Amino acid sequence: MNLSRIAAALALTAFALPAAAQEGSAWSINGIIGVASDYTWHGVSQTQEDPTWQLEVNLEHEAGFYVGGQFWGVDFVPPGEDWDDGISYEANLYLGWSRELSEFLTLTLDYTRTFYPGSKPDFDQDFNEFSVELGLGENVTALVTWSDDAVNLGHEGLYLGLSGSWELGESGFQLGAAAGRYDLGSELGGAYNDYEVSLSRSFGSIATKLAYVTTSGYNDTLAESLGERHLADGRAILSVGYEF
Repeated sequence: MNLSRIAAALALTAFALPAAAQEGSAWSINGIIGVASDYTWHGVSQTQEDPTWQLEVNLEHEAGFYVGGQFWGVDFVPPGEDWDDGISYEANLYLGWSRELSEFLTLTLDYTRTFYPGSKPDFDQDFNEFSVELGLGENVTALVTWSDDAVNLGHEGLYLGLSGSWELGESGFQLGAAAGRYDLGSELGGAYNDYEVSLSRSFGSIATKLAYVTTSGYNDTLAESLGERHLADGRAILSVGYEF
Protein backbone atom coordinates (compact mmCIF):
# COMPACT_ATOMS: atom_id res chain seq x y z
CA MET A 1 0.00 0.00 0.00
CA ASN A 2 2.39 2.48 -1.30
CA LEU A 3 2.79 4.89 -4.11
CA SER A 4 5.64 2.89 -5.66
CA ARG A 5 3.19 0.22 -6.75
CA ILE A 6 -0.46 0.30 -7.80
CA ALA A 7 -2.10 -2.01 -5.30
CA ALA A 8 -1.28 0.42 -2.53
CA ALA A 9 -1.22 3.68 -4.37
CA LEU A 10 -3.89 5.16 -2.08
CA ALA A 11 -3.53 2.97 0.97
CA LEU A 12 -3.33 5.78 3.42
CA THR A 13 -0.59 4.67 5.82
CA ALA A 14 2.05 3.35 3.42
CA PHE A 15 5.62 4.50 2.76
CA ALA A 16 7.42 4.96 -0.57
CA LEU A 17 10.19 2.36 -0.90
CA PRO A 18 13.77 3.09 -1.98
CA ALA A 19 15.13 1.42 -5.12
CA ALA A 20 18.13 -0.41 -3.63
CA ALA A 21 19.93 -1.83 -6.64
CA GLN A 22 22.07 -4.95 -6.31
CA GLU A 23 25.49 -4.32 -7.84
CA GLY A 24 26.05 -6.18 -11.13
CA SER A 25 22.48 -7.47 -11.31
CA ALA A 26 19.42 -6.59 -13.37
CA TRP A 27 17.36 -7.12 -10.22
CA SER A 28 16.95 -4.89 -7.18
CA ILE A 29 15.27 -5.55 -3.85
CA ASN A 30 13.79 -3.12 -1.37
CA GLY A 31 11.36 -3.12 1.49
CA ILE A 32 10.21 -1.74 4.79
CA ILE A 33 9.38 -3.00 8.26
CA GLY A 34 7.50 -0.69 10.54
CA VAL A 35 4.69 0.19 12.90
CA ALA A 36 1.68 2.50 12.61
CA SER A 37 -0.95 3.90 14.94
CA ASP A 38 -3.64 2.50 12.59
CA TYR A 39 -3.98 0.83 9.19
CA THR A 40 -6.75 2.02 6.89
CA TRP A 41 -7.85 0.57 3.56
CA HIS A 42 -9.81 3.03 1.42
CA GLY A 43 -10.22 5.15 4.53
CA VAL A 44 -11.61 2.40 6.79
CA SER A 45 -9.62 1.12 9.80
CA GLN A 46 -8.61 -2.53 9.52
CA THR A 47 -7.35 -2.73 13.12
CA GLN A 48 -10.29 -1.45 15.21
CA GLU A 49 -8.30 1.82 15.32
CA ASP A 50 -5.44 0.15 17.19
CA PRO A 51 -1.68 0.25 16.43
CA THR A 52 -0.28 -2.39 14.10
CA TRP A 53 2.79 -3.56 12.17
CA GLN A 54 3.78 -3.55 8.49
CA LEU A 55 6.23 -5.56 6.37
CA GLU A 56 6.86 -5.24 2.63
CA VAL A 57 9.46 -6.81 0.35
CA ASN A 58 9.61 -5.86 -3.34
CA LEU A 59 11.78 -7.39 -6.11
CA GLU A 60 12.20 -5.35 -9.31
CA HIS A 61 13.82 -6.00 -12.71
CA GLU A 62 15.38 -3.25 -14.80
CA ALA A 63 12.95 -4.14 -17.63
CA GLY A 64 10.10 -2.88 -15.45
CA PHE A 65 8.74 -6.14 -14.03
CA TYR A 66 8.23 -6.48 -10.28
CA VAL A 67 6.88 -8.95 -7.72
CA GLY A 68 6.47 -8.68 -3.99
CA GLY A 69 4.43 -9.02 -0.85
CA GLN A 70 2.99 -6.64 1.70
CA PHE A 71 1.70 -7.68 5.11
CA TRP A 72 -0.24 -5.83 7.81
CA GLY A 73 -1.54 -6.83 11.22
CA VAL A 74 -5.36 -6.54 11.21
CA ASP A 75 -8.29 -7.06 13.58
CA PHE A 76 -11.88 -7.28 12.32
CA VAL A 77 -13.52 -8.29 15.62
CA PRO A 78 -15.09 -5.29 17.44
CA PRO A 79 -14.22 -4.84 21.13
CA GLY A 80 -16.56 -6.80 23.40
CA GLU A 81 -17.56 -9.35 20.74
CA ASP A 82 -16.95 -13.02 21.59
CA TRP A 83 -16.66 -14.47 18.07
CA ASP A 84 -13.37 -15.32 16.39
CA ASP A 85 -12.68 -15.05 12.64
CA GLY A 86 -9.19 -16.56 12.92
CA ILE A 87 -7.63 -13.54 11.18
CA SER A 88 -4.59 -11.77 12.61
CA TYR A 89 -2.87 -10.38 9.51
CA GLU A 90 -3.47 -9.45 5.88
CA ALA A 91 -1.22 -10.60 3.03
CA ASN A 92 -1.05 -8.85 -0.35
CA LEU A 93 0.97 -10.69 -3.00
CA TYR A 94 1.44 -8.71 -6.20
CA LEU A 95 3.15 -8.68 -9.56
CA GLY A 96 3.24 -6.10 -12.31
CA TRP A 97 5.07 -4.12 -14.94
CA SER A 98 5.95 -0.43 -15.13
CA ARG A 99 7.36 1.59 -18.01
CA GLU A 100 8.07 5.27 -18.67
CA LEU A 101 6.22 6.10 -21.90
CA SER A 102 7.48 9.67 -22.12
CA GLU A 103 8.98 12.38 -19.92
CA PHE A 104 5.47 13.13 -18.70
CA LEU A 105 3.76 9.71 -18.62
CA THR A 106 4.48 6.44 -16.80
CA LEU A 107 2.25 3.35 -17.15
CA THR A 108 1.98 0.61 -14.53
CA LEU A 109 -0.10 -2.58 -14.74
CA ASP A 110 -0.63 -4.59 -11.55
CA TYR A 111 -2.31 -7.72 -10.19
CA THR A 112 -2.76 -8.20 -6.44
CA ARG A 113 -4.10 -11.18 -4.51
CA THR A 114 -5.24 -10.24 -1.01
CA PHE A 115 -5.83 -13.01 1.49
CA TYR A 116 -6.08 -13.62 5.22
CA PRO A 117 -4.16 -16.68 6.44
CA GLY A 118 -5.90 -18.56 9.23
CA SER A 119 -9.38 -17.26 8.42
CA LYS A 120 -12.20 -19.59 9.40
CA PRO A 121 -14.54 -20.90 6.64
CA ASP A 122 -17.35 -18.44 7.39
CA PHE A 123 -14.95 -15.47 7.27
CA ASP A 124 -13.21 -15.95 3.93
CA GLN A 125 -12.42 -12.49 2.48
CA ASP A 126 -9.78 -13.38 -0.14
CA PHE A 127 -10.05 -11.42 -3.39
CA ASN A 128 -8.22 -10.22 -6.53
CA GLU A 129 -7.54 -6.70 -7.80
CA PHE A 130 -6.42 -5.60 -11.26
CA SER A 131 -5.02 -2.09 -11.58
CA VAL A 132 -3.85 0.48 -14.11
CA GLU A 133 -1.83 3.46 -12.90
CA LEU A 134 -0.70 6.53 -14.82
CA GLY A 135 2.09 8.68 -13.46
CA LEU A 136 1.56 12.23 -14.70
CA GLY A 137 4.81 14.15 -14.51
CA GLU A 138 6.85 13.90 -11.34
CA ASN A 139 4.13 14.60 -8.79
CA VAL A 140 0.70 13.21 -9.75
CA THR A 141 -0.63 9.66 -10.06
CA ALA A 142 -4.03 8.48 -11.35
CA LEU A 143 -5.29 5.00 -10.47
CA VAL A 144 -8.06 2.64 -11.60
CA THR A 145 -8.51 -0.64 -9.71
CA TRP A 146 -11.15 -3.28 -10.51
CA SER A 147 -12.05 -6.39 -8.54
CA ASP A 148 -14.14 -9.24 -9.92
CA ASP A 149 -15.32 -10.10 -6.39
CA ALA A 150 -14.54 -7.24 -4.01
CA VAL A 151 -13.56 -8.46 -0.52
CA ASN A 152 -15.23 -11.77 -1.50
CA LEU A 153 -18.65 -10.14 -1.18
CA GLY A 154 -20.04 -11.52 -4.44
CA HIS A 155 -20.00 -8.22 -6.36
CA GLU A 156 -17.55 -6.27 -8.48
CA GLY A 157 -15.69 -3.31 -7.02
CA LEU A 158 -14.21 -0.26 -8.76
CA TYR A 159 -11.78 2.19 -7.17
CA LEU A 160 -10.72 5.48 -8.78
CA GLY A 161 -7.91 7.44 -7.16
CA LEU A 162 -5.78 10.53 -7.65
CA SER A 163 -2.71 11.31 -5.54
CA GLY A 164 0.20 13.70 -5.49
CA SER A 165 3.38 14.42 -3.56
CA TRP A 166 5.61 17.49 -3.46
CA GLU A 167 8.97 18.24 -1.88
CA LEU A 168 8.85 21.22 0.48
CA GLY A 169 11.92 23.08 -0.70
CA GLU A 170 15.17 21.84 0.84
CA SER A 171 13.55 20.90 4.16
CA GLY A 172 13.50 17.17 3.45
CA PHE A 173 9.75 17.07 4.12
CA GLN A 174 7.26 15.86 1.53
CA LEU A 175 3.63 16.95 1.35
CA GLY A 176 1.15 14.36 0.10
CA ALA A 177 -2.53 14.46 -0.85
CA ALA A 178 -4.85 11.75 -2.13
CA ALA A 179 -8.53 11.23 -2.89
CA GLY A 180 -10.41 8.18 -4.09
CA ARG A 181 -13.88 6.83 -4.77
CA TYR A 182 -14.77 3.19 -4.06
CA ASP A 183 -17.90 1.86 -5.80
CA LEU A 184 -19.33 -1.51 -4.73
CA GLY A 185 -22.65 -1.20 -6.54
CA SER A 186 -26.12 -0.51 -5.17
CA GLU A 187 -26.50 -3.99 -3.65
CA LEU A 188 -23.70 -3.29 -1.16
CA GLY A 189 -24.48 0.37 -0.46
CA GLY A 190 -23.15 2.21 -3.50
CA ALA A 191 -20.00 4.33 -3.40
CA TYR A 192 -18.09 6.45 -0.92
CA ASN A 193 -15.00 8.69 -0.99
CA ASP A 194 -11.76 8.66 0.97
CA TYR A 195 -9.19 11.43 1.43
CA GLU A 196 -5.70 11.90 2.85
CA VAL A 197 -3.26 14.71 3.52
CA SER A 198 0.17 13.81 4.83
CA LEU A 199 3.61 15.03 5.78
CA SER A 200 6.55 12.64 5.54
CA ARG A 201 10.29 12.72 6.05
CA SER A 202 13.14 10.22 6.02
CA PHE A 203 16.05 10.26 8.45
CA GLY A 204 18.57 7.99 6.78
CA SER A 205 16.88 4.57 6.64
CA ILE A 206 14.09 5.62 9.01
CA ALA A 207 10.90 6.80 7.29
CA THR A 208 8.26 8.76 9.17
CA LYS A 209 4.81 9.86 8.08
CA LEU A 210 1.95 11.75 9.72
CA ALA A 211 -1.35 11.56 7.83
CA TYR A 212 -4.93 12.68 8.32
CA VAL A 213 -7.42 10.26 6.78
CA THR A 214 -11.19 10.66 6.41
CA THR A 215 -14.17 9.59 4.27
CA SER A 216 -17.52 10.89 3.02
CA GLY A 217 -20.65 9.04 1.95
CA TYR A 218 -19.91 5.97 4.07
CA ASN A 219 -23.37 4.63 4.96
CA ASP A 220 -24.88 1.89 7.12
CA THR A 221 -25.19 -0.56 4.22
CA LEU A 222 -21.51 -0.19 3.33
CA ALA A 223 -20.66 -0.58 7.02
CA GLU A 224 -22.30 -4.02 7.07
CA SER A 225 -19.68 -5.22 4.57
CA LEU A 226 -16.59 -3.07 5.19
CA GLY A 227 -16.65 -2.27 8.91
CA GLU A 228 -18.64 -0.20 11.41
CA ARG A 229 -19.27 3.45 10.56
CA HIS A 230 -16.95 4.85 13.23
CA LEU A 231 -14.05 2.99 11.58
CA ALA A 232 -14.41 5.38 8.62
CA ASP A 233 -14.29 8.55 10.72
CA GLY A 234 -11.46 11.06 10.35
CA ARG A 235 -8.23 10.26 12.20
CA ALA A 236 -4.54 11.09 12.39
CA ILE A 237 -2.13 8.21 11.70
CA LEU A 238 1.55 8.16 12.59
CA SER A 239 3.82 5.64 10.86
CA VAL A 240 7.50 4.85 11.43
CA GLY A 241 9.50 2.29 9.49
CA TYR A 242 12.97 1.03 8.63
CA GLU A 243 13.65 0.96 4.88
CA PHE A 244 16.07 -1.55 3.37
